[in-house]
Amino acid sequence: MLAEMEHSRPILLFDNDCGVCSRFARLVMRGSKNWVETVGLTTSRGLRIKNDFFEARDRPDEMFWLLIRDTGFGGRCGLLPLAREIVRGRVL
Repeated sequence: MLAEMEHSRPILLFDNDCGVCSRFARLVMRGSKNWVETVGLTTSRGLRIKNDFFEARDRPDEMFWLLIRDTGFGGRCGLLPLAREIVRGRVL
């Protein structure tokens, strides 16, 4: 799975049971012209990514996560990299 993520677009993991989080993910997807891939944490793909990428101490359910290759940015630390990927998606 990690090898698959190394050559793919950035992934935004979000709480798909939360209305505000789902709207945030839609805005990111539209703002980046589908460059940032959005995946809900409780979907089958989201659960697979969560199990492969995170350790228990990472607390993947408490915030959104931006995964770029083998690096994860969570919550507020992910806002600047997320903005960069949104701009990258609009330019590409």
